[in-house]
Amino acid sequence: MSRPRLLLGLLAAGLFLLLLGPLRALAQSRGWRTGRGAAPWFQRLACAALGVTVRVHGRPAGGMRLIVANHVSWLDVPVLGSIEPMTFLAKSEVGAPALGGRLARLQGIILVERGRRRCIPSVNAEMARTMAAGEPVVLFAEATTGDGNRILPFRSSHFEAIRAAARTAGAAVIQPVFLDYSRVVGLAVGRSERPLFAWYGDATFMPHFRRFVAAGPTRCDVHYGPPIAVSAETGRKILARWTEARVRELAGAARGANWPILAGPGSS
Repeated sequence: MSRPRLLLGLLAAGLFLLLLGPLRALAQSRGWRTGRGAAPWFQRLACAALGVTVRVHGRPAGGMRLIVANHVSWLDVPVLGSIEPMTFLAKSEVGAPALGGRLARLQGIILVERGRRRCIPSVNAEMARTMAAGEPVVLFAEATTGDGNRILPFRSSHFEAIRAAARTAGAAVIQPVFLDYSRVVGLAVGRSERPLFAWYGDATFMPHFRRFVAAGPTRCDVHYGPPIAVSAETGRKILARWTEARVRELAGAARGANWPILAGPGSS
């Protein structure tokens, strides 16, 4: 990827943020939905700057919705955020008072403190309110990034949010999504190339960012699966297992018969 293109794209995204960011922040502080459509445009500029082409397969569902996707990289947020307005469930450190935190809040985030289980009910309640207000919430149910070659078992704690939304506001669905970083410089990505995108373990951001930028133009295929209807009577662990199985099926369809589509160990 050329350095001038990267710098020009990031400058355009920064200018967009400078012009519309304060208006969006004001709307958020007042509880208005004004400006939600600006977030995908900002993320599209960011993807263009990074040389990421996003191809969407399937269709986003309507209505009250929890989007559940596999988690590979910091790239997952601009990729998904470029498609439609959405709010992300994120670790509390993402909301730190730095540029990344401000960007995340303008996109729309709900913060959760990992390891503090007593905070989960209040986080689920905020997720339910957000979905009931018409904003889909994204849950990376693996609760961490993976290596891109497998899907980790889904954790069930935050599936309670969509059950709560269904109880209070009626019909609700889970939409499974599979993110597949499938091409780099036009060539198919294999196991050896996936560390270019996968950001996991103890990898630090800037070295990973530099390797990714140096690799060249990338394509991410976003596979939207059919929505799963949610009943308040269906337990969160069952919903987690169903959704994990659907995401694995999407992965199998995207990558071929050799992908392990069977569910892993039980969710917690």
